[in-house]
Amino acid sequence: MKGRKQSWVSKIFLLLTFPYLVTVFVNGPEAVSVNKTTDMENILPIILSEQISPEYQIETIEAQAVIARSNLMRKLQEQADTGSILCEICNNIKQNGWVWKIPEECYETAVKNTQDQILTVDGELKLVPYHEISAGETRDGEEAFHDSQYAYLKSVDSSADKDAAEYLSSTYVSEQQLPKELAISSRDKRGYVQSLMADDNILEGTAFASGMGIASPAFSIQKLDDRIRFLSKGKGHGLGFSQYGGDVLAKEGKTWQEILHIYFPLMEIETEDFDYI
Repeated sequence: MKGRKQSWVSKIFLLLTFPYLVTVFVNGPEAVSVNKTTDMENILPIILSEQISPEYQIETIEAQAVIARSNLMRKLQEQADTGSILCEICNNIKQNGWVWKIPEECYETAVKNTQDQILTVDGELKLVPYHEISAGETRDGEEAFHDSQYAYLKSVDSSADKDAAEYLSSTYVSEQQLPKELAISSRDKRGYVQSLMADDNILEGTAFASGMGIASPAFSIQKLDDRIRFLSKGKGHGLGFSQYGGDVLAKEGKTWQEILHIYFPLMEIETEDFDYI
């Protein structure tokens, strides 16, 4: 029993008692940090190329560019010691293979077309999450994080996501890799799993999905012989901007500004005036 428990505990590493760590699974650790003497606009196309496919409409990529810039600016403001950040940039570029890669023109165009534009809440930079495909609606931030500071992330309709080729996906896991008793204990109003009971432990839904390689925390559990099937809706955590849904809006003629206002109705688009040079 002890060996079995270690096998699944090694994959499920976040308990509900540490909800603040959910942010790691929402946007992940920042891929690149910026030195205050570095021109951020020159770095953004590289970051953008890692966040969104070039096959999307330019307006969708522009919306993602504003999100990327906003998150990077927020990270820069939070950075206390900037002395080693330039080294971090170089290391991250090398580790991700970016040193051999020139971003496609669409990424540079998107950054140029949205130059200095950021999303704020009452003039402050906040986390601006994004994902590939929602479960039909994006999630409410306060409900997902169990924290009122994320109340600016409101659930919005993104029903066009249901037409995505990857909207439904299945992940199969051997029973031996999972706790003996595993059951969903709570979902949010949009159908995303908030917590599970795993033997005597309570697990956070988004962290569980990420740790197990499940496409989305909007999943159901089904036992099939000696395997467990996780059937999920959407791709990603479901918070903030749905890239697929945004692309549908872009194809309908919406601008990047209109797309961002739809997905972030309580946020404002501003021209950044922070001194980062």
